[in-house]
Amino acid sequence: MEVDSPRGFTVAARTILELGAELISSDSIALYELIKNAYDAGSKRAVIEITNVFRHSSLRNQMARIDAACDALERQEEGDDEDEFEEVLTEEELVEKLRGEAIGLIDPTAPVDARSAFVSRIEEAQSLLELKTCLQRAYEGGSRIEILDTGEGMSAFQLQDIFLRIGTRSRLDGGGQRHFVGGKGIGRLSAMRLADKLDVVTTRSGEDRWNILQIDWTRFTHDSATRLEDIDFAPEFGDEKEDESEQGTKIILTRLKADWDIERVRRIVTSQMDRLFDPFGDKARYPISILVNGQPIPIPSFDRRLLTEAQAKGEINYYVDETGPHFVLKIEYLAYGRETTVDWDENDLLGITANEDVSLAAMRSLGNFKAHFHWFNRQKLTQLEGVGTRAVVRDIVNHWANGLLMYRDGFRVNPYGGPNDDWLGIDFKALGSAGYKVNRKQLIGAVNITSKDNPYLIDQTNREGLRANEEKALLVLMLQKAVTETFRNFLNAVEREERAKTRMDVKDTTAFLEGVSARTKRTLKSVRALLPSDRGADMDFLDATFGELEERLKTARDALTTAAREQRDLVNLAGIGLLVEIVSHELGRVAKRTLDVIGSIDRSDLARNVSTTFDTVESQMLVIRRRLDMLDPLSPSGRNRREVFDLRELVTEVLDSHENQFRRHDIRISLDAGPLESGSFNIRAVKGMIVQVMENLIDNSVFWLKQKQRADPSFKARILVEIDAADQELRFTDNGPGIPVARAEEVFMPFVSSKPPGEGKGLGLYISREIARYHASELYLFDAPRDGRLNTFVLDIDGLR
Repeated sequence: MEVDSPRGFTVAARTILELGAELISSDSIALYELIKNAYDAGSKRAVIEITNVFRHSSLRNQMARIDAACDALERQEEGDDEDEFEEVLTEEELVEKLRGEAIGLIDPTAPVDARSAFVSRIEEAQSLLELKTCLQRAYEGGSRIEILDTGEGMSAFQLQDIFLRIGTRSRLDGGGQRHFVGGKGIGRLSAMRLADKLDVVTTRSGEDRWNILQIDWTRFTHDSATRLEDIDFAPEFGDEKEDESEQGTKIILTRLKADWDIERVRRIVTSQMDRLFDPFGDKARYPISILVNGQPIPIPSFDRRLLTEAQAKGEINYYVDETGPHFVLKIEYLAYGRETTVDWDENDLLGITANEDVSLAAMRSLGNFKAHFHWFNRQKLTQLEGVGTRAVVRDIVNHWANGLLMYRDGFRVNPYGGPNDDWLGIDFKALGSAGYKVNRKQLIGAVNITSKDNPYLIDQTNREGLRANEEKALLVLMLQKAVTETFRNFLNAVEREERAKTRMDVKDTTAFLEGVSARTKRTLKSVRALLPSDRGADMDFLDATFGELEERLKTARDALTTAAREQRDLVNLAGIGLLVEIVSHELGRVAKRTLDVIGSIDRSDLARNVSTTFDTVESQMLVIRRRLDMLDPLSPSGRNRREVFDLRELVTEVLDSHENQFRRHDIRISLDAGPLESGSFNIRAVKGMIVQVMENLIDNSVFWLKQKQRADPSFKARILVEIDAADQELRFTDNGPGIPVARAEEVFMPFVSSKPPGEGKGLGLYISREIARYHASELYLFDAPRDGRLNTFVLDIDGLR
């Protein structure tokens, strides 16, 4: 039996909210959708004129104050709260007071006529309820957003058949060479994110009138069960045109839902709209004019001179030919003048995607695309002529460096490359793998796709990235592999090679000087044998001069040796003193704990508990012994002796010596030695110095982890120590508060400390870095911040192998 009703789905009017106001994530994206409509209409530019007379937040606040005044007036009339008021105001006085407040909140930059109209409207109010109504109407009549274009416009029929048709295919069916950046047929619904009322004023060339459509979005509400088809909107004819050739569309938004004062618009423009259009391409970006109360708000442009500060760059070209798909990556390490090119063919791509559901067909249907990126080491940034000081250059890099943006036909695909978007998992990969060479805050670049070549890379309806499918998965996998592995590995390899070339210690320098001296003596002897006897005086002068130079070389050589020894002794001495202070503090704590345990024993019951007591004392004394054992390799007889030892074994011993400390502070410690070819990882170094580095890093982490535990009792403290054989690194990470990026170098300076008096001298990290450099290595902070702070110290152990 069939019921007498329409077949198939019916749509509730509230669905429009899901496709518009509740789907679009931000005001800037909603505005962007309306700008794209202007572009798709064929307009040469878009103009956004914002009139702000009264802010939306001010409206809400004043409405709340009027409601409060109404409640207070009612209580006064009932005599409930007379004692609470110092002064009893009549309704007339309240109206005047609140009206004066509203007038004081009018934007002084608004047009004079708009301000006058606003004041006139609210002056009509004689009661609080009338003031509320008048204020709402004044706001609706005064504040607005208008988007104007000179595109092809719409006829009355098109307003009805296309604009009011949700999901229209008009642009998809357009054909021809022209491409569109829209196509879903719902972009116009983003207007409801911005305002409750929409007026469309449009016309086509050749028509004699303007066509008008008015929409009140408040008719679509979750409180109503009305069906979509039961809500009527009909286009109307407007004024006659002075010039029949005139064409274009004006979108007028009133009853705005947010503040659109000049400062907020400037923030939106500076932080989001500067990257709506491809700033790196050869073509000029689509022109947009934004005015607030008649004042132009310029959209910042990207200064390409900034790219000259990059230390490395990469260019990607993906294409499909008769041999199949190819992914070509060209890498240039500009700082060292080195480059390489990687070309992945179909077999390579099959290997890369072996663990993913990506077919060979997707590799072909993905289509051609290009990408490019520049890599910046912010510590090496310099002043750039025409751009600004080093601080200015660094700020610009920080603003733009968020990974890779994406552009389709020059228009941005949101939110890729945004401050909070790691769509390629670059930071995740950096934190989870060796090297830490590449992270989003070091990269400025973009992926360029087109509607024609990449038809399967489709925007999600909410404009939050691409729809998940095989083609998108392949794109992400290839870019991840290229940026986080291939590019990073090349940079690391170049740096290792360059470091190997430049390493020269005192012994090497001494041998070099001795070689120069010997060669010079032989040369002088040969010259004397060839010269006639009457030139003997000249040769005597040369011999004497060389003798002086040789003495000076010997003095310089001795000074170099002495300086190296003194620096080593200074580092050793300071390190020993610091470590003794740390150990003494720990011994004092252990001794106190031991005395507390003994003092807590009931002496009258000593016989029964003597075993337990001595077990406790023995445990505490073992801690003291283990801590003293760690001082042994630091003795004067052993501290300067290099030896071969297992780094993993030493690190394990150091961590074990802190076992009770970690347990006491509820800190979980993990050691990851990675895949090693043998059971040991041998290095040649001064063992006591490596112990110092570990002790300083542990002491630093424990202190700051305790501070975070104080702030958050539920916090789970963690320390991870990694020994990476592939990248020749020892990495020490904790999940504490971290170090601000701006202080990444400052923390290694002597006597710089953020600890309170008595907790540290500010020498630990300085000494640790000096120890690393003594071993021709380096200690630094991994430059991939979590929430703007650094948590990983990296000890380069390449020089210790």
